[in-house]
Amino acid sequence: MWFTIAIISFFLLAIAAIIDKFLLTKSRIVPISYAFHISVIGGVISSLLIFFEKDFYFPKEHLSILLIGGVSIYFAIYLLFKAVAKSEISKVNPLIVSITPLIIFVFSYLLSLKTVTFYQFIGILLIVIGSYLLSQVGHAKTKIKPKVWLFIIGAGLMFAISNSFNKLAYNEMSFLTAFIYLRWFSLLGAIIFTFIVGGWKKIINLKEKDESKTKQRWLAFALGQVAGGLGIILMQYAIAIANVILVTALNGVQFLFIIVIVYLLSKFKPEIYRENISTRYILPKLMYSILLFLGIYLILI
Repeated sequence: MWFTIAIISFFLLAIAAIIDKFLLTKSRIVPISYAFHISVIGGVISSLLIFFEKDFYFPKEHLSILLIGGVSIYFAIYLLFKAVAKSEISKVNPLIVSITPLIIFVFSYLLSLKTVTFYQFIGILLIVIGSYLLSQVGHAKTKIKPKVWLFIIGAGLMFAISNSFNKLAYNEMSFLTAFIYLRWFSLLGAIIFTFIVGGWKKIINLKEKDESKTKQRWLAFALGQVAGGLGIILMQYAIAIANVILVTALNGVQFLFIIVIVYLLSKFKPEIYRENISTRYILPKLMYSILLFLGIYLILI
């Protein structure tokens, strides 16, 4: 069950990633603004989930876990977009996705979470390597600056902390109660950090900046947020009921979905989105996909 839920979540996140890539190439990224608004959306959506939780309560015994897990979500998103602003999303995202499960593997021992077997560990490595190679086919081999590497490693560390402490929270209380408080603490972290660094002007003036955008971009943004929001909820639920290391490692499947979606769009709807789909690029992607599927097989046996 967890595997199916995780795969659906990564399909939705792949849709969100393609839309983000389209939007971010069309406009200048303001990391603190983008991260803040994502946190606001997460806070609003989680608030609506209260109506579906019969036994919602104030978990004072687990506030430290929820605080660390929630605040780290915000900083992971913020550092991700700091890295994207200084580099390219097609290079930054795969590196973060590859780093995160390896850090979680270490945290699982430190936090006494469920670990993995030898074959599952090999499977994780194959998924990490395969997904990274898969994402890099057709992209220019430009060097990443040292400062950007700090943002990438920082984002991977924050995502690892978030998923690890989220798992601890899900072990101690119901999924919805934990998820709601995690998103509320993420929003709290966003508000406090934005106030401290003096980013309110960018947040307040965002509407003025967006007036020049077309209705199509707003529609794309809305679709991306819906797909991303549902994807995150499903991924977090998969983490709640399964091994956090395996679920996080499976995030590499997202790049396989991206390739399939981009191929279909490029072939049948190039006016919406287009990339090179020649045999020169497709064959290596198929080869790296084999690594991905082999890795998935090993974590499931």
